[in-house]
Amino acid sequence: MNIPVIATGAVSALGDSPQSAWETILTGERSLSPLTLFDPQTERTPLVGQINFDLPRRCFSRTESMAIAAADQALNGIDLAGLRWGITLATTVGGVDRTEQFYRNLLDKPELISTAAIECARHEPAAIAGLLGKRYGATGVHTLSTACSTGIHGIGVGAEMIHQGEYDLVLAIGTDALSLLTFLGFDSLLLIDYEGSRPFDRDRIGISLGEAAGAILLASPTVAKQLNRPAKAYIAGWGSSADAYHMTAPHPEGTGAFSSAQKALHHANISPDQIDWICAHGTGTPDNDCAEITAMNRLFETIPPFSSFKGAMGHTLAASGTIETVYAIESFVQNKIPASVGFQTIDPEIGIAPSKGESKVINHILKNSFGFGGNNGSLVLSRGDV
Repeated sequence: MNIPVIATGAVSALGDSPQSAWETILTGERSLSPLTLFDPQTERTPLVGQINFDLPRRCFSRTESMAIAAADQALNGIDLAGLRWGITLATTVGGVDRTEQFYRNLLDKPELISTAAIECARHEPAAIAGLLGKRYGATGVHTLSTACSTGIHGIGVGAEMIHQGEYDLVLAIGTDALSLLTFLGFDSLLLIDYEGSRPFDRDRIGISLGEAAGAILLASPTVAKQLNRPAKAYIAGWGSSADAYHMTAPHPEGTGAFSSAQKALHHANISPDQIDWICAHGTGTPDNDCAEITAMNRLFETIPPFSSFKGAMGHTLAASGTIETVYAIESFVQNKIPASVGFQTIDPEIGIAPSKGESKVINHILKNSFGFGGNNGSLVLSRGDV
């Protein structure tokens, strides 16, 4: 496939750009803080990956505001005139953060029901995609929502549409804001670690929620050359699967995870031993981490270095695959594998430790994202100068 990535953008608790975030990543420190955006309605206040810097104003929702911030970075300096280009939007939250505030106000002021149509106009994910398409003048927009694998699917679908000649460019955006709905949902499943998640650690108990937006600008090789934009990396291949084992739990043998990763490698026409780093899903939940490593043990004769960003920035749901891909691309520049923040002790069931951070020439990366309902996605990223 080899679809060039010619620009990226990102906002998260780690930083207000891919470069500033990468500097934070290399410190190996958490960027989690006590939740202040809303009352979690719990006895304790959780640590979350909350953005504490200014975002674009006059936006309907926080999800939308973050998407615009990341998209502005990725499109900066790009001449889109005369090009056929589209947007893929990956989100699960949509405008829920705005809708929640409206319903809180409605309880105090019932007369606000007359504004409900306006207040909820961009509640649905597709409405946000439409707004972004209009704002930037895209030829077409495509909305995806496959739980926490959505970001990977958005990139894969975008690359496929370019490969098939449907577009010259695709801006793949993943965005999800913190919301009470998602927090209480995960908390009801006993999947929140209030003190900060610990991916792959023996004593892990759950996730830290986060919020973020990532944007990846994909181009056909011809248009990348026409725009004089060298590839930061290539989308070499991708794969998806649905194991449909359980509404919230992964298949214990990681069958869906194995399938999506195997398909990505096959699509990229590279062998497992060519992968230099696995940018893991690594949520910090007992079941997910075991299932992922079980799948990788089946795929690789010897598992290459692996690590998760989620201990540092939280789990950003549909945005996670996109923004973690943005950050993974930075590793090609630095030739550094980031540490898996929060890890301390090997879990006997996993039997192997994630990376503590190391320098290494990186040519190929496997990026995994897995979601509720057995939704799975994997990408193979290749560096821009190979």
